[in-house]
Parts: sequence; structure tokens; C-alpha cells
Amino acid sequence: MLNKMYRHISTFWRRQDGVVTVEWVAIAGAVVIGGITVVWIVMNNLQTPASSVGSNLTACETFAAQNSGSTSGCQ
Repeated sequence: MLNKMYRHISTFWRRQDGVVTVEWVAIAGAVVIGGITVVWIVMNNLQTPASSVGSNLTACETFAAQNSGSTSGCQ
């Protein structure tokens, strides 16, 4: 039993299948981490401009409501 297990492990290490699998798992992990990093950076850098757009839309909506629907004063 022990000898059979040793042969199986020895065969696994000599073949490249296990190494290739580990490499693909590492590459997939790196791609996922890279994607999460890019999304986090973009999300944090767009928070202020998005807030500004929201504030401008609210101001324009208020202006239009006070001026019979006219948005000519909106910027």
C-alpha cells in the first residue's frame, strides 16, 4: 500500500500535469486580484466626480421646478 502510494506520488512529480495545473491556478489568481485592484482604483477615483454630477443634476432639477420646467439656467 505504501509502495503504491509512493509510486503514484513519484509519477505525479515526474509528469508535468500537476505543475501546469498549479501554474494556471496562479495565473487565474493573479488575474482575479488584478481585476479587483483595477475596479477598486476606478471606483475610488470616480466617487467625487459622480457625487458632483449628482449634485448638479439635483440643482438643475430644482431650478427647472421653480422656473416652469425651463432648464436654460442649468450648467
